[in-house]
Amino acid sequence: MKKDLNKETFKVVEIFRSVEGEGRWVGLPVVFIRLEGCNLRCSWCDTPYSYTGENFKLLSITDILDEIKKYNLKRVCITGGEPFFTENLDVLVENLIENSYQVFIETNGTLWNQNFENLDKSKIYITCSPKPPFYFINKNLLPYVSEFKFVVDETLSIKHIIRSDLIEYIKNDTIVLQPESNKPEMVKKALELQDELLKFGIESRIIPQCHKVLGLP
Repeated sequence: MKKDLNKETFKVVEIFRSVEGEGRWVGLPVVFIRLEGCNLRCSWCDTPYSYTGENFKLLSITDILDEIKKYNLKRVCITGGEPFFTENLDVLVENLIENSYQVFIETNGTLWNQNFENLDKSKIYITCSPKPPFYFINKNLLPYVSEFKFVVDETLSIKHIIRSDLIEYIKNDTIVLQPESNKPEMVKKALELQDELLKFGIESRIIPQCHKVLGLP
């Protein structure tokens, strides 16, 4: 039976083309799908408009596919807010994969969708950016994480990175240290954390928010 692509709807704040400004995909051209809603309220969040409940349109799968096709790219980043706050996120990801898109998901790591266990893991790149003060990560998400991105702020310390629940999932070059708002003092702290990680035999990358340096969304 042919799927009804208009049956499922999603709260979409915006869809736009830019370059990936954070993490290991930095610099690559990407179509961003920003979904509405988040379960956290981080003090330094740079997209608070994504969770006020006032700035979204209800779009179907067909609507979303029609919009992203305009950009002639096969790389899509689903962001927010918090993507996993959208209960039918797996339906969107499944349809993107079926249409030959590589899917990148940026998540705070606290939520999970069990239906992801039925999706093609090789087509999904998940960046987990755990948030203070507890840096909690849902244990069911961990096997699917491709990259751990830690915002280096006043709270972050080595104990939030090297810990019992993460140690088997942290591999060489899977950790990104992102200085908060590109502040010089946080760049210095990131360098110190990078040295501490080397003591555990783990190489990490320090990557600022490059889209802000470039003046891009």
